[in-house]
Amino acid sequence: MKQRLQTNRIRGFTLTEVVTVIAMVGIITLGVGVLLGNGQKSWGTLFGRVYGDSAVDSFAAHKAFDTVCRKSSRRKYVLSESGDSLELYYWDPASTASKPENYARFYQSHEDMVVEYGKTQTGTWQPDAGTSGTPVTLARNVESLKFAVEGTSVQMFLNYSDAAKMPVVCSSVRHND
Repeated sequence: MKQRLQTNRIRGFTLTEVVTVIAMVGIITLGVGVLLGNGQKSWGTLFGRVYGDSAVDSFAAHKAFDTVCRKSSRRKYVLSESGDSLELYYWDPASTASKPENYARFYQSHEDMVVEYGKTQTGTWQPDAGTSGTPVTLARNVESLKFAVEGTSVQMFLNYSDAAKMPVVCSSVRHND
């Protein structure tokens, strides 16, 4: 008879076990939710830094500076005493001229980083006074823009007014003689 009582007994979980499991699942769900929420916030911040206005401006400034530097002459450059403007001279791609036909002047105008592209006087290292250069704004909300030249290497230091934006430091080498 004793054996029969044990086999007819209903098997299941007690209320305490069920409540404990529900509490554990709730805690785990809460933890995963917090991780996903923080991950989404971090992703949004990173996406804003990579594809935001300052990143686009920084890329444009870096690319324009590097492109001009790589095709500019090693023989001459004009760096202002304060280091806040730089003029480089470069040739047209298929040129056979002995002196560069073009110049690019990088400088800060108010809160903008600007490059002015123009022609040089034929056979000289001077910008052509008869034609005006074409200014192109590369970056906005610029606090400071400085340049340094060491040998054939040229450096650009760009700081934004907004401290949350990353500063840009770019170095390039003038390749042409």
